[in-house]
Amino acid sequence: MSEIGILGPVSPVAKDFSKSLPLALNEVTLSEKGDLGGWQIHNAKTTIPHLIDNLISTGALANLQDVGTPKFKFRGMWFSDSDVHKSLEALCWSQYLYSDTAQKDFLKKATAAIAYAQEEDGYVNSYFQGVKTNQRWSNFGWGHELYTAGHLIQAAIAESRVLKDAPLMTIATKFADLLVSKFSAPGSLQMCGHPEIETALIELYRETKNDSYLDLAEKMILGRGFSKISNKEDPGFMPSASSYMQDHINVHEATTAVGHSVRQLYLNAAVMDLYAEKGDAGLLKAQEAMWEDMVYTKMYVTGGLGSRHKDEAFGDSFELPNDRAYAETCASIANFMWSWRLLLATGKSRYADVMELSLYNNIAGSVSSDGCKFFYSNPLQYRTGHFTAFDTDASERLSWYTCSCCPPNIGRIVATLQHYIASTKNDAFALHLYTEGSINAILASGAKVGLEISTEYPKNGVVKIAVTETGTYTLQLRIPDWCKDHSLSVNGTELSEKADLLGYINISRDWVSGDFIDFDLKMTAEFLKPHPRIDAARGCVSLRKGPVIFAIEQADVKDDGYFVDDFNVDSNADIRETEVLINGFGNVLALELSGHFETFVKSATYPYVNPLPVEQSPKSFITAIPYSRWGNRIKGGMRVWIPAQR
Repeated sequence: MSEIGILGPVSPVAKDFSKSLPLALNEVTLSEKGDLGGWQIHNAKTTIPHLIDNLISTGALANLQDVGTPKFKFRGMWFSDSDVHKSLEALCWSQYLYSDTAQKDFLKKATAAIAYAQEEDGYVNSYFQGVKTNQRWSNFGWGHELYTAGHLIQAAIAESRVLKDAPLMTIATKFADLLVSKFSAPGSLQMCGHPEIETALIELYRETKNDSYLDLAEKMILGRGFSKISNKEDPGFMPSASSYMQDHINVHEATTAVGHSVRQLYLNAAVMDLYAEKGDAGLLKAQEAMWEDMVYTKMYVTGGLGSRHKDEAFGDSFELPNDRAYAETCASIANFMWSWRLLLATGKSRYADVMELSLYNNIAGSVSSDGCKFFYSNPLQYRTGHFTAFDTDASERLSWYTCSCCPPNIGRIVATLQHYIASTKNDAFALHLYTEGSINAILASGAKVGLEISTEYPKNGVVKIAVTETGTYTLQLRIPDWCKDHSLSVNGTELSEKADLLGYINISRDWVSGDFIDFDLKMTAEFLKPHPRIDAARGCVSLRKGPVIFAIEQADVKDDGYFVDDFNVDSNADIRETEVLINGFGNVLALELSGHFETFVKSATYPYVNPLPVEQSPKSFITAIPYSRWGNRIKGGMRVWIPAQR
């Protein structure tokens, strides 16, 4: 690592159970010219200030400031403290890249509010301190007390690692010590209906080297599966199934993704953190099996997860409706975090493939061009005239939500994007995500790694790497699963190396400053067909170039009187590359498709008839844009899966 390493959000202590380990944050610099670096700075300058403004305007901060005083009037969801904590985590990670007086002042103000609210024994949760004062530590299914504590701990870790002076750490460890004293003794164990505290405690152990935090997290993880989580007061309108709470099966036996998507994936991240420290092979085996179940049968082509609005849950295998896809933003972020841990544990490129898919499509698509509006759910189709019943089902991005978990979650994952670019073990250096930037690291072997990366990825697959440090090591370059062909040369000499069984090309040599690598992951726009059991996409195709999924929307319908809902694509015709100007993003790569519009004749009424009374337009053209950029122009229909011309 660099002389003083700023550790990122996942920093295992044990080294023997991971195929590779993360770099320090200050070993990777993302260029503002690149997609990820530009997004990260935009997040720091616009999204995080937006979070701050809404924490103040919605009363989430005031809940903590005023608890125990005559001014106290609780506002928001009962777990709104967690919105403050997640936003503070985003702010603290982001301080490494960008800082201003307003953000520093808010950090001090929010820290003071939490410190004021904290009781002598360490407890802090404004809802149970000011509203349900007689129900503390009784509603484990729905109280979210441990969930909220977990986010406080993670904010403290971010502050400790980036700013070193960490008043939040004093607050968080005092609370964590309370949890240890209350739930570690035999017969006293309780778990939270919404996993989160487990991974926070493990990372707190990593930061403090206090074994009691790891021990409690292990008990909470292994204690699931016995339907023990319950409420003293059941709210009635909320699900109570043990599978929803992730309490239906022991983690060693859990190989199927079920229940509330975010809860499942947060638990999975914690299981992998436990594996990284203890090396329980049974945990890794079950986790890989569940990942396969989820990715191969329950994940949308955009990387979205969760097909049911009811319970925000996974559905059956291949139950993937497009217009009713929930695909919560937080679920994709949680999957990104889980897949990263699986990647570190196994070294398999397939986990980076899914991270990339989620990042460039579902996660990126959840944020507006101005960085201040967000999708909660991310469907793959919006019908013209869509009726919205709840804000989580909105047909346009909103600035905030009744349940505002997603905006702060976006803030914290984007603030740490450099953490997920590369990893290392001994004398090997693996590059997972390709983006413009630079890397300067020292391997465990003592070898220096210095790389300057130039690329427009994911717009195209051309990656140029300039070596800036002399050292002997193996450079590992990921070959994505979508890549059917590539070229690679070092100092102008073509190499014929193929990817190994893990999905990486390995180049071992004595690298010299001035060496250069030309790497081209050939990207060709292509149509994808769905698995035949995905009934919602039967007879349709989607469109992909590299890791980017495309969509058609009403803004690009050139023919008056037609709607994007009725377009049929000619999937045998050529796809032509073009560009579309979208405010906030500039000129965006787009793909021109040919086909026709097919509509019911105006005289037809009853929609079920044979033969179909349809009218077909002359040959038409429509432009598909990246799914992540839709909804930034006009309000109208959109679809990812497009009916294929008969």
